[in-house]
Amino acid sequence: MDRDTAIGGPGGRFPSTQVSLLESAAAGLPGEALDRVIAIYWKPVYRYIRFRFRSAKDLTQSFFATALERDFFARFDPAKASFRTYLRMAVDRFAANQYAAGNRQKRGGDIEFEPVEEQAAAVESPEEVFEREWRRQLFALAVDDLRAFCEDREKQLQFRIFEAYDLTDGGRPSYAALAAEHGVAETTVTNHLAWARRLLREFVAERLRGVTSGEPELRKEIGRVWK
Repeated sequence: MDRDTAIGGPGGRFPSTQVSLLESAAAGLPGEALDRVIAIYWKPVYRYIRFRFRSAKDLTQSFFATALERDFFARFDPAKASFRTYLRMAVDRFAANQYAAGNRQKRGGDIEFEPVEEQAAAVESPEEVFEREWRRQLFALAVDDLRAFCEDREKQLQFRIFEAYDLTDGGRPSYAALAAEHGVAETTVTNHLAWARRLLREFVAERLRGVTSGEPELRKEIGRVWK
């Protein structure tokens, strides 16, 4: 095996650089834990709130600010639900409380929001919107991690091939076309794609590691990502 194309040493195991969500909070670092949560969950929370209420940006900011001030992580019980479900339910409660309080934002002025009427043509539930955006943001962060990893190790060719084949919005180029474009053999193209896809899965897992309570929840969330 080319040592430069593997991460984590023998066996290609990915190095665990992030402690779990609860470990971070227990160590007295709730702000660090929240930073990791925001990186993955800001957009899903925003879209979820926007599906039901107007002024979603203000409400999203207020939710995360409130989460940092209160015992948000201390009240999370992994035996009852995944952190993702716990977070979504917390957003529901927060939005309902804000609405019941007269649509006033306690830390930044007024929030003028009202329920958004669900369109008859809507095919997604709020929960499905949240799930879709969660998965999309997780992949976007993992792709950024992969890009940075490749640039740091001078593996830009591997990333360019992966980007051209797996991240294209249009039709996929053939292996032969990619091989001709980059002056490599078709087998090199397929090897680079397999390498990049494996690393992407590991970067997804590492992102999830920082926002789950431990290995059991991590395995379940990984299963939901790739289902």
